[in-house]
Amino acid sequence: MSGVGGRGALGFALASLLLGACASASVPVPSPTRSAPGMTETVVQSGLTVPWDIAFASDGRMVVTERPGSIDVFASTAPNAKRIASAQVAGIRAMGEAGLLGVALDPDFATSGLMFVCASRMDEGEWRDQILRYRLDRGTLGFDGYLLRAGIRAAGIHNGCRLRIGPDGKVWVATGDGGVPAKAQDPTSFNGKVLRLNLDGSVPSDNPVLHGATERTAVYALGLRSPSGLTFQPQTGTPFVVDAGEMTNDEIDEVYAGANFGWPMLSGNGGEGRGFADPLWTSGTTTYGVAGAAFVSGDDWGSWSNSLFVATLKEQDLRRFNVDGMRVMPKEVLLDQRYGRLRTLVVGPDGALYVTTSNGTADRIIRLTPTR
Repeated sequence: MSGVGGRGALGFALASLLLGACASASVPVPSPTRSAPGMTETVVQSGLTVPWDIAFASDGRMVVTERPGSIDVFASTAPNAKRIASAQVAGIRAMGEAGLLGVALDPDFATSGLMFVCASRMDEGEWRDQILRYRLDRGTLGFDGYLLRAGIRAAGIHNGCRLRIGPDGKVWVATGDGGVPAKAQDPTSFNGKVLRLNLDGSVPSDNPVLHGATERTAVYALGLRSPSGLTFQPQTGTPFVVDAGEMTNDEIDEVYAGANFGWPMLSGNGGEGRGFADPLWTSGTTTYGVAGAAFVSGDDWGSWSNSLFVATLKEQDLRRFNVDGMRVMPKEVLLDQRYGRLRTLVVGPDGALYVTTSNGTADRIIRLTPTR
């Protein structure tokens, strides 16, 4: 599998062949020394309101965004750990799927105290999703400027805004089409895209110049409907985006420079002959309401190490996928309707998987710890 960057014609052809085989591929027999792990579930925080995203400091502090507009910092991941800082983002317009969304910490957070959040705000007479910079200083959270002020239309639907810091040290953002499908194919719009920015908000010099664009912009890939999952494969650094379909074809897509995933002209497979990137996996004739995604790794995960996990809102479960080169194969379904709607997945500094619920009230953060 390629890392961050282009993918050749051979890779496209191989992907197309393997996609057709995924559904019927046999389940590999686990190595005798690498069995599936057991799982311990622990509720670490409760009483939250749509906790949309989580980020962890290296010392274990946990930063959580709640969609109505608050940033919360908890002292640790221990159950009921003390909230040591909190801030309400000004100007938030939380409606439907809009509000305070993704969060990512500056790579030098231990020194800088900087974090980035995506917020649906009224600004200059427009409802926008903006990437804001906040600073944590001596227990106080304060606004510290804009990373991206304009370009993403906010909306009550298809308003995912997932932030991650990639292994390249860049800020990556997955955005929805904002309920206007045509924007996903418009190279001048930041909706329905994967964006890639430097930490100061400038455009990286190796971002692609898209077809139809007159210059290099923050847009790295396009043609998405409602993505809420953005994650990087640990072994390769390859970005993956998880996009919710309309009535069919939830997708897991490999992200590379200039990739066009086809929405709204196409969903699912069959686009490579038309210049679109086919997904590595689709849900076919149904949808699960896919949301957050994360890879897990390490010996504690046994034969599940390097698996991709995807949370679902509609099906209210957690799904594991094997990723082997260009093959993405669905495996176990976990937490089936146990906690309601699941939105976000993040691996903590302890190697455990943290899951947020998205039921509207009395939401929780659950830690899934593999046991051997």
